[in-house]
Formats: sequence, C-alpha cells, structure tokens
Amino acid sequence: MLNAWLEKQFVKMEKQTGESADFARDLRHASPGGFWRFIFFTPMANYRRALPVEAYGVAKIAAAHSEDCGPCLQTTVNLARADGVSDAIIRAAVLGDAGAMDERTGTAFRFARAVCARDLEAEELRPKLIEWWGEAAVAELALAICASRLFPTLKRGLGHGEACMRVTVGRETLAIGAPARPNTHKVA
Repeated sequence: MLNAWLEKQFVKMEKQTGESADFARDLRHASPGGFWRFIFFTPMANYRRALPVEAYGVAKIAAAHSEDCGPCLQTTVNLARADGVSDAIIRAAVLGDAGAMDERTGTAFRFARAVCARDLEAEELRPKLIEWWGEAAVAELALAICASRLFPTLKRGLGHGEACMRVTVGRETLAIGAPARPNTHKVA
C-alpha cells in the first residue's frame, strides 16, 4: 500500500516538474532511511511567505544554475512558470541578465549568484533586500538558494547527473552553458 502511494507521489512530482523522479525512486530503494529524511526536507525547499514570487523564482534559478545546466535547471524553470513568474523574467534569469529585470528582482538574482559563488557582493546586497522586504524574506531567499542547490548535487551523487541541455522557457529554447565557476573571492 505504501509502495503504491509513493509511486503516485513520484508520478505527481514528474507531472509538476516535467522531469523524471527516478533519482527519488533510486534513493528510496538504496536507502529507505535516507529517503524519508530527504522527504522531510522538501517542504523547506518550497517555503515562501514574505518573499515576492519573482525574487523567489529568479533566486532558485540562479542557485540551480550554479550547480546544474540540465534537468534540475529545467525543473526550476518549470516550477517558476507554474508559480506565475513571467517568461521574460525567467528567460533573463536563465541567461544571467539581471539588467533585464526590475531593480528588486535583479538584486535578488545578483544576491543568489553571489551567495552561490561565495562572493562578498552578497554582504553588500543583503541590507538592501532587508530594507525592501524584511528579514523574513531574506531568510526565505537563503532557504530557496540552499534548497535549489541540493537537488542537482543529490542527483549527481546518485548517478543521475546529466550533461548540459537546452532549457525551454515558454515556447523559446535557450542554449546555455555549464555553470560558471569563477573565483570571485574578494580579499579585503
């Protein structure tokens, strides 16, 4: 009975994300205890109350792209579209064009990229984000960044990492490259 319920959940996840849930099936098979701990993590991956949906979407795209340029990035794009983020904003995020976003959304995107790159620019941007949206929203932003990086890492570790692929935003297909790994550590 539990197996049938779980399979329904995997199929539901595949419909929501547009991508395979085989990594979750494999995790359950290989490590049932690890699987259940992972399941209890997933509500955190979707938590948003104070943060505007556009900022949430672009931060997750930036974070996912820092780790992946394949199905996890496409999943993040699909979920942002389902949340109502415009294709224009999503396209800009996938292409790394913060200038094509409004100031606040672009700042959230730049913050996410800086956090992922361990760039001190994040320290410069955080006070502005707090001023605009409050500490709760910035905490949600940090959770979104963290969660979006976990999935590609887990999938690679389980042997489900894939090569870079084209990402579809609405009716447009974008060719993207591998995540950038710049050495952006600033020395004081």
